[in-house]
Amino acid sequence: MSSTIKPTRREERRVATVREIKQLAMDQISEGGPDAVSLSGIVREMSMSPAAIYRYFANRDALLADLVVDAYDDLADSLVDLENAKGSAESHLDAVLRGMRAWALKQPNAYRLIFQTRIGSGEEFAPERTIPASSRSMTVIINALLAVTGRGEEEGAGSRPAARPALADAFEKWAERREITSVPVDVLALAFLTWTRLHGIISLELGGHLAATGIGADVLFDAEVETIRSRAASLPPSSPRAQTGSVTVAPERGDTGE
Repeated sequence: MSSTIKPTRREERRVATVREIKQLAMDQISEGGPDAVSLSGIVREMSMSPAAIYRYFANRDALLADLVVDAYDDLADSLVDLENAKGSAESHLDAVLRGMRAWALKQPNAYRLIFQTRIGSGEEFAPERTIPASSRSMTVIINALLAVTGRGEEEGAGSRPAARPALADAFEKWAERREITSVPVDVLALAFLTWTRLHGIISLELGGHLAATGIGADVLFDAEVETIRSRAASLPPSSPRAQTGSVTVAPERGDTGE
């Protein structure tokens, strides 16, 4: 019979305080963006002594790093949960791509923090933590694309992105740095371009720019999902690189490629 160690009251208070600090920081981001995050402002709101907050976060950068990791993990968790849903590889890919937009619309401030500022890039704030967190959602996309192509079931002739030798070289180097050379370069290219195209629509939608065009975001997003699904299905069903059916991304320091 297993037993669970109950946290002490002190530990519970600490968890609750950290949660409140983070929520107040996100409120500040909602009102004025990441630059508006102020430890002194949080201290005043919580009626804490100025020195007390440093028992929880060493400085403002440490707090922002925690918020970035939390946001990336929340996004990845929401996408990983979709892997448990039954259905075809194509329907799973659709669900993952639409899940990215659904999360962004539900968590716009967290989305803006990690994808519309350098803070979420992993170049400035705790890269040893933020980069692995950012890579998790990309891993879900890669695995969903691999499933649609049938990669992982056999070995055979693969391909590089047609007429794009420089792009193919870039992705092969990226794969080597991130220790994901088992993934065919054409799948990597499609995964990365999927990332940029979907975030383009999501960012324009959150910024209110699509409304001015009179073209609904739903229509554009549906078209992109269909294009990505068709492209994935058209890739060669096998690759010279051994596959296991799924990958685990090992991110390199300074390279998010979420």
